[in-house]
Amino acid sequence: MTESVNLIHPVQVGRLALVRNLALAPMHKRTHLPFRLLCRRHGAALTHTEMATPRELLGHESRRKAENLLASDPADRPLGVQILPREPGLLAETVAMLAERGAADLVDLNFACPSRRVAGRSRRGAALLRDPDAAVRLVETAVEASPLPVTVKLRHGYTSAPEDKRLALDLARGAVHVGAAAVTVHARSAAQKYTHRADWATIAEWTEALAVPVFGSGDLKTPEAVLAMLRETGCAGASIARGAFGTPWIFRQVLELAETGSYRTVTPAERGRTFLEHYEGLIAQHGETVALRIIRQVGRVYARDIPRAAEARAQIQNARSDDDIRGVAERWFGVMG
Repeated sequence: MTESVNLIHPVQVGRLALVRNLALAPMHKRTHLPFRLLCRRHGAALTHTEMATPRELLGHESRRKAENLLASDPADRPLGVQILPREPGLLAETVAMLAERGAADLVDLNFACPSRRVAGRSRRGAALLRDPDAAVRLVETAVEASPLPVTVKLRHGYTSAPEDKRLALDLARGAVHVGAAAVTVHARSAAQKYTHRADWATIAEWTEALAVPVFGSGDLKTPEAVLAMLRETGCAGASIARGAFGTPWIFRQVLELAETGSYRTVTPAERGRTFLEHYEGLIAQHGETVALRIIRQVGRVYARDIPRAAEARAQIQNARSDDDIRGVAERWFGVMG
């Protein structure tokens, strides 16, 4: 056993007790149910749905879309549902619905998404980093609407300018004051999007400043990076996003590294079996057409590091049928579909 094992521990988020402090972060169009279940099997203690607006979750745009966003499984708990809020009334209705249906174990409010569609045209997500008062009122609305724990996800500022970073921390403090049970900080500014090195020092600063668990996010692409972030910042937990997409075994590897000082690498056959399991889960939820579209995107990551990976990725991207995908699994991963 290594001293790093102490970095992995239970964490309490409001009334919700997590068995360990490793979470799968919400990712738009990525954290669908089949992928969440893979991450669960490898050790994620908390997962999140894709971010969605209240109108999407309430079924105002499409009942089928709402059902897919909220699709879950007994093995997929505890589950956080992430909301992109703007209108307090719709937010309150959504949170109450989630509690009434038992569709979530916590609600996460996104004040972090930097995309032009979200933060620009819709004035949601990271746009609210520049309006902390409005954001805090939304948190208060969600807290008052149901007994579910409410958490918030933030960037460390709209830009990295000191004033913007101060506003973001003010938002976090205000959210905690009105009842937020935990805070996740992606240690980049909204302007940086997903470029530049994550500023883990900000995670340490927020951990010291806030009286609730702080989960750190940013540059968690390897097991070594996850433990380094936990060690350097003292934060309560790790929220792993892109580092898990197509590599759900990162959670297992973090646990192994913490316990023994090393971890088992993933063989091409294991990659192939996981690739097929992901694909078959997508078929079960969405049907073959949608499953093919999604697996063409994620399959590029599953093929990383295998011999002749570039050729394998090209064949995955050109797949147009179930037989094509199963042929990829057999030819490039040595797995019979």
